[in-house]
Amino acid sequence: MDNSNIISSVKQQYEELPYPPRNPEDEKKRLLRTIGDSLGELNHSCFQGRKDFNQNFRCLVAGGGTGDSVIYLAEQLRNTTAEVVYLDISDAARRIAEKRAAVRGLTNITWMTKSLLSLPELTIGKFDYINCAGVLHHLHNPEDGLHALNSVLKDDGCIFLLLYAVYGRQSIYLMQHLFREMIPQHISIPEKVALARRIIAALPSYHAFKNPDKWTNEISPNGYGDSGLYDLLLHSVDRCYDVNEIYALATAAKLHVVNFLGPDSRYYNPDNLVDDATIKSLWGKKTKQERHSIAEKLFSHQIKHQFYLSRNDSCTASINDEGNVFILAHELANKHMEIYRAIKPGEQLCLNYTINNQKLIFRLLGNKVNKACFMYLDGKTSISSIIRKVKIKLGVSEQAVRLELQSIFNFLYPMSWVYLERPKSPAASQASTTCE
Repeated sequence: MDNSNIISSVKQQYEELPYPPRNPEDEKKRLLRTIGDSLGELNHSCFQGRKDFNQNFRCLVAGGGTGDSVIYLAEQLRNTTAEVVYLDISDAARRIAEKRAAVRGLTNITWMTKSLLSLPELTIGKFDYINCAGVLHHLHNPEDGLHALNSVLKDDGCIFLLLYAVYGRQSIYLMQHLFREMIPQHISIPEKVALARRIIAALPSYHAFKNPDKWTNEISPNGYGDSGLYDLLLHSVDRCYDVNEIYALATAAKLHVVNFLGPDSRYYNPDNLVDDATIKSLWGKKTKQERHSIAEKLFSHQIKHQFYLSRNDSCTASINDEGNVFILAHELANKHMEIYRAIKPGEQLCLNYTINNQKLIFRLLGNKVNKACFMYLDGKTSISSIIRKVKIKLGVSEQAVRLELQSIFNFLYPMSWVYLERPKSPAASQASTTCE
């Protein structure tokens, strides 16, 4: 099946079953936070913490679907000169996204119904940031899709990609193969969904797909329903990637993998998966790519890879740049003094993490140095000033404070709870948001 036939098939799917299903009226009570699109995380990871989003910042959501990313970006950029461009092949999905934007009163979005493969021929300029979540793996040639995105990327810009992962989706591909053998391809989409549900109900209890929790939200009537089931199990084109294939895809496009994102990002570091020091030594001298590849196989549960790409291989803010400040974000925003008061040296502080209905608990072991550090994590005090203040306050060495700040950052960053950036000028402002 060539790209034109694939595009036609995919368009038909998303016209009948826009994905993910969203009710525009829900925008009155919540804002969904999408991975990769938080401005703090984007600034930290891809612009060395120095991007001014009020200087004609442009972002493209290529494959905008029903609007999660475009709404989150546009809301954050509401009071700036930035422009958000939405692009998708589905008119039905676009209508839902436009209604969501209307409910919020967002006017900073440009709407386009096109395939991302047409980007090189469109005269829409270049972008600082491109979001392309869950699209390339549905193309006949994903490399063509990345080339199209790259053609409209600014030299210092970055791309966020979401691609399916190999190891955590093995039961999905088993079901896809089963359905291709059992379900006639000529029947309608509703008929395919109905037959797929009957087959799932008839599976033996020991079947690999019969995980009671893993795919429930994606296929159940109370979750994404028929839209989710079709996207997961009946999609006409679905390919997956391992870490080494991701690096190869990036290299072919002359791009660098900046970092992996999302709730499982800590599991791309093999040190977080094994306690045995002898085993850890086996990857001690490996490259970043080799370590990511080893970690992926040790963890084995990733169902998707989410990551930034950039032409610049040193675009991330560094804790060694002591002019930077710590920005506590999302669940921890403006809570540095609350955390300071809650920390008790020698005891564990529990922090709750929630995104897209995923709830986890992380525990921070308190000590007198990290307690004192949190007093100054106000988004204004530079790292160098924190080091000096804590040193004077506690009578400890500067190195002890540096190590504790590094530990705090390493603990909070995988949950997108902390970023580094250059202090903003007093006139700079950014829209506040409430996220779910």
